[in-house]
Amino acid sequence: MKALVIDFETTGLTLHPDAKPELQPRAIEFAGVLMDLGGEIVDSESFLINPGQEVSAEITKITSITNEMLATAPTFPHHLDRLRQLFADASVLVAHNLPFDRAIMAHELRLLGITDWPWPGHEVCTVQLYEPFWGRRPRLIELYETVTDKKYEQTHRALDDVTALAEIVRKEKLLEFIAAAAARSH
Repeated sequence: MKALVIDFETTGLTLHPDAKPELQPRAIEFAGVLMDLGGEIVDSESFLINPGQEVSAEITKITSITNEMLATAPTFPHHLDRLRQLFADASVLVAHNLPFDRAIMAHELRLLGITDWPWPGHEVCTVQLYEPFWGRRPRLIELYETVTDKKYEQTHRALDDVTALAEIVRKEKLLEFIAAAAARSH
């Protein structure tokens, strides 16, 4: 069993699924790490994505990703083979606020007419997983600092957030828990 821990940075927040596709936000950065059952990172990827539109000053302020940085970055289709490999190698997909990251990925695929994506069979959203314990939706920085007892300088960059989340997954032994639950259900 391997888990793919992912994060996207985007041009904005997702809209209602029925909103016009051209109004939905676009991916500007992706990071993912593939972890084995013991929590070791066995593969990783990180790249900027040219969204084909301008990034607002607000998004640049949050992420430090500028229009100049994205102007020379490849577009989403350039990364499809690598992304397909990462997703196909995983049996679990993990993200902090997975519905958002999954929606961004699905939107990018939909724009390309791709319907045969190798989505992992199990999904874990750490926001949803920890919400009952916190009594609210925990932010990644709070969850990281609580679980690891270390400070986290959140940059809102995909690789930094994925690395922090992977450390939470490892420290909390989430993959072992998921594997045990999957074995019991079969």
